[in-house]
Amino acid sequence: MHLRLVSIFSLAMLIVLACMGSGVLQAAESQRNFVVFFEFLDNSSGAEDALTYIFNDMLGPDDQLIIYSPARLYSFSKTTLARPKADLIAMMKEKLRGDISQAAQNYKQVIKDMESIVRNIETSVLEIGPADPGDELNLRNLFMRYKQSFGDLQQLRKINEAALRQIAGLFRNQRGQNHMVLLFEREFRPVPSGEALNKLRELPIFAMQANELFASDNLKPPFNADVIGELFKQAPLTFHFLYVKSNSNFSSGATFENSGDIYAAFSKIAKNTGGICDTIAEPVAGLKTIMAALQEAK
Repeated sequence: MHLRLVSIFSLAMLIVLACMGSGVLQAAESQRNFVVFFEFLDNSSGAEDALTYIFNDMLGPDDQLIIYSPARLYSFSKTTLARPKADLIAMMKEKLRGDISQAAQNYKQVIKDMESIVRNIETSVLEIGPADPGDELNLRNLFMRYKQSFGDLQQLRKINEAALRQIAGLFRNQRGQNHMVLLFEREFRPVPSGEALNKLRELPIFAMQANELFASDNLKPPFNADVIGELFKQAPLTFHFLYVKSNSNFSSGATFENSGDIYAAFSKIAKNTGGICDTIAEPVAGLKTIMAALQEAK
């Protein structure tokens, strides 16, 4: 979740499926097939440490791996995985660093636009007079621009439900243990300061709209998690969701957490498939929890 310009499970996910269909993940019953998604917007959020852990501590000698960065897919043959781990880690850190930076550009631009609008709202609302039609019109325009930018942001976060269904179908009857891990970095969006929001709530013409835009996480579900969870369970495909509460923040002012919809949907799939759902500060902590659970299940 996460080239944000396309959904985390869109075109590149179809490439993953093609690889699986061509035999990349064919395995004996005792082997484990890992597909790991890095949905990050910042390189300082522990993604590189997670890569180190995956190659050094997570993969067994017979396990198979596909990594999906925010920009592209990396599949690893047996020959590639037999290379020195230090080389693989160094190579993937460099690639992931570039992919995260590339994929975050459009997302960060929208956040920057929203922050500019918010600063203008703060300036306007803290000076507004109830009988000043000019200020009122300006605020209406700013609200409209924020709503449009919010729509752009949601478009970047859109998830392809059809691709999720295809994943379940192509994992069906796949030999070995099938595990999908989504490392998802928590999202924030800029909102007006508490002082500005309080002032807006005192203005009947703006109070309701301000609450909806700046203080509500009532986002529509990104997909039907009940159906997808059941399809994954039948495959069988165990889904693990690691929600990374990093300190990354691209806005200098007040913010509102903007990923409750993603958390609700993917945590439900993890629960339905018997996978791990964990909220952590560092990705490695979540990966350790997954591996401890797999060891316990032996």
